[in-house]
Amino acid sequence: MMRLSRNTQFALKSAATFGLLGLALASVIVFSLSKVSDTWTIVLSAGVASFALGYVLWRIFCPADQPSSVRQGILSGALTGLLAYPVTWYLAIALNYILRHPTFPDKPPLDPITGVYASFVYAFFSLFLTGWLTVPAGAIAGWLLTRTRRK
Repeated sequence: MMRLSRNTQFALKSAATFGLLGLALASVIVFSLSKVSDTWTIVLSAGVASFALGYVLWRIFCPADQPSSVRQGILSGALTGLLAYPVTWYLAIALNYILRHPTFPDKPPLDPITGVYASFVYAFFSLFLTGWLTVPAGAIAGWLLTRTRRK
């Protein structure tokens, strides 16, 4: 049986925390603000994007084999909350394209090439609507993860 390094184990734990947080926040935001009942692709994409970015950013800013400050954890979490927006939108656009499902009602699915541009446009507006919630939530999660790690 393959044993994961301590750095990988802690990065996966942190990524799972960010992924679940992204999934939970996206669920609350999308289902409370949206009148569209079929928005599961955005919620799923938010969880995947938060997990992937949380893993990468945690490995960069808070490696287990080096001491990490609370500031590094906060930065990692806040950046995860910020950078997850364009990645979430792109994953949702790509998934909707594969499933031949419209990203928005009464609109054809966007193709993956157009989705690159559209994901940044959608992310820009989404940040203004909900970034006040997700970026601080990511920062708090990063703070809590570094605090629990230090003990």
